[in-house]
Amino acid sequence: MAAALSLIDEVGYGAVTMRRVAQALDTGPASLYVYVADRDQLMAEVHDLALAGVDLPGPADGDWRARLELLVGRVITTLGSHDDLALVALTRVPTGPHALRILEATMTLLRAGGVDDKVCPWAADLLDQYVTSSALELAARLRDQRAVAAAEGEAEATEEAMSEAARSELDAVYGDLPADTYPTIHALRSAMTTAGRDNNAYATWKLSVVIDGLLSHRQPL
Repeated sequence: MAAALSLIDEVGYGAVTMRRVAQALDTGPASLYVYVADRDQLMAEVHDLALAGVDLPGPADGDWRARLELLVGRVITTLGSHDDLALVALTRVPTGPHALRILEATMTLLRAGGVDDKVCPWAADLLDQYVTSSALELAARLRDQRAVAAAEGEAEATEEAMSEAARSELDAVYGDLPADTYPTIHALRSAMTTAGRDNNAYATWKLSVVIDGLLSHRQPL
């Protein structure tokens, strides 16, 4: 599992095969099937291994909401740092020990916030979908930064440079659209590509919207 995780960080999630993992371990692919049934199971195990690095917030970190926001942020940062490994959670329910540890903490905090027991599993699932999509977004941003840095011969591309390049590209796309067909996009074009959007502030806003929505529907329908 550790070898596969290292390969993901080196060559990317999609490029890691059973054969490649076997080569990293100086063995044949057949030997891996003693431990896992296929690549999907291997990636599920690796996903759980990555989650081992997530520290659960404690009482010193604030009330239930502050701890929930901190936990969600930590999971996103952890998964996002391993390319597209978060994709695992889109196709199967994570049931490894570290995933279950995080699920237990998540639902405990939701219950502390007054979310009804019947709604709590739905709320946890919704948060997990948010975590997965945000981790994939982070992974893509980090991947783009590495690509730009490599092309320019730099150690690391700055977040500001990446954001400016993305804004310029989007502004050009929106600007070429016919205003009579896309009037709302044209009206909001400036807001959609305005410089200075803080990714951290944006992430905080998105999570707040999700949690506020959960609290407004904390009781079953």
